[in-house]
Amino acid sequence: MIGYALIVVAILLLVAILVEPKIGAVLVWPIVFLYPHLYMQRLNLLPWNMGIDDLFICVFFLIVVVRSNILGRTRLRFGLAGIGVTTYFIIWTVANLSGWSMMPELLPVQIVKEILKCVIFVLFTYCLVHTIDTVRDLRRVVYVFVIVLTLAGMTAILHQLMPQYFIIFTSEKLEAQWWYGGVVTRAMGSLVNHNIGSVLLGMVFLFVTCMLRSQPVGIKKLVLFACLPVLFIAVVMMESRAGALSLIAALLTMAFVGRHKRHAWLLVIAACPLIFWQRELFLGLWERIRDTITGGEWSAGAAGRIQAWIDYYETATAQVWILGQGFNVGVFRVGLHAHNVLISALFVHGICGLIWACAFFGTIVRRSWWMVRNAGEPYRTIASGVLWGLLAWGIGGLTLDTLYDPNSRYVYFFFAVLVERGFALARETQATHPRQQEAGAECDR
Repeated sequence: MIGYALIVVAILLLVAILVEPKIGAVLVWPIVFLYPHLYMQRLNLLPWNMGIDDLFICVFFLIVVVRSNILGRTRLRFGLAGIGVTTYFIIWTVANLSGWSMMPELLPVQIVKEILKCVIFVLFTYCLVHTIDTVRDLRRVVYVFVIVLTLAGMTAILHQLMPQYFIIFTSEKLEAQWWYGGVVTRAMGSLVNHNIGSVLLGMVFLFVTCMLRSQPVGIKKLVLFACLPVLFIAVVMMESRAGALSLIAALLTMAFVGRHKRHAWLLVIAACPLIFWQRELFLGLWERIRDTITGGEWSAGAAGRIQAWIDYYETATAQVWILGQGFNVGVFRVGLHAHNVLISALFVHGICGLIWACAFFGTIVRRSWWMVRNAGEPYRTIASGVLWGLLAWGIGGLTLDTLYDPNSRYVYFFFAVLVERGFALARETQATHPRQQEAGAECDR
């Protein structure tokens, strides 16, 4: 009954988007990040476990093309985000087909499904680029993104506290562990993966910290403040060492570098009494960190990841170096996925994947840095949030494959959209009101 109700709601939302396509840029976030994965998977409504979220994005794309591009005559925007996601799709397709040629016994669902899923990210990026036309659109989508990811963090917290009710947001694998083990040892909620999910929530935490500096006192600032403890507690309860390390390292760096030192220090100081008075909240995470540090040898998880990096290198053929092998073939050959963003970029995606990653993220950083130094608000704040978020993403990528994970793809392609549209709007503002921009920059200094 819940699943069919969700379908009806999705249809009604699509009708609303048909009237105003920009609504889709808001609605796509709860549909993607608050999706009851296990429940919808059990319904088996679509082939190859295609989700209603995927179907929604496909229809959203068609509406944007017809209403915005054809009828509204919005010109095609094929900049940083569009070029980046399209190039990635080509690289990913070649890598998966290359892997299939190495293991032709694999079923089509194991290869073709990976390629089709990447199409969703192309459509998702296209829709956002073509529905963010003004600074108001940019602000709105940023606030919705922050709030929805905070709610996703809340599902992880509730998953830990009431697993019998919130298991529907997770996966069949986790349900089996819970059913036979009787307890949920790692919370994840609708983020599906506790490690990647923890890194993403840390990215949002840093993004919100940047937003607080420029947000005037009011209801929006209170909402942003309310998001921070939820995001922090969710990161802790997920008990991901990589996620906690990425947040702590980036936050401490922020406390010494950049324009947001004061807010970073306030958050660090505010966390101290929470850690002291609610020590049981941090017990699970601390046990995992202690096992890694004081175990005499590397813990099983850390040792396994290092061995996986070695195995990806040692099993790589010339074909893998050049064309890649895709995610599933890599797992079948090595026994574990890459657990490192650079290993994934090179040995899963091929040499073109590594070149793409350097060019794509390098361009995001370069344009974001320009916006921080030269643009007015809200562009410089959004660019700061992107830069600090990518720092946490990169730190998490030292031990996680943040390049491949679907939720991570949604976030970093969204960051590319923010930078592309923010950069374009900032340049337009400078061209229209150059004196106002210069005065605003001087006042900010």
